[in-house]
Amino acid sequence: MSREGPIRPDMFLGDILRRYPSVHGRVKELFGAECLRCKSNKKETIHYTSWHNGLDPLLVCRDLNALLKGK
Repeated sequence: MSREGPIRPDMFLGDILRRYPSVHGRVKELFGAECLRCKSNKKETIHYTSWHNGLDPLLVCRDLNALLKGK
């Protein structure tokens, strides 16, 4: 776990979706609905998926962790 929260850039997107179902909606907004059902999400990290979508992985993690904290 990082200082920011449990979600880190090196984590696999599929693991995050399975472990933290409350972030599904935000992941869909950030990366698109196809990321929720894509089989590759088990092998793609937040870092890679963010880069692929032109987003900063640290900001994505901060956003998802804030959602988990209820902020």
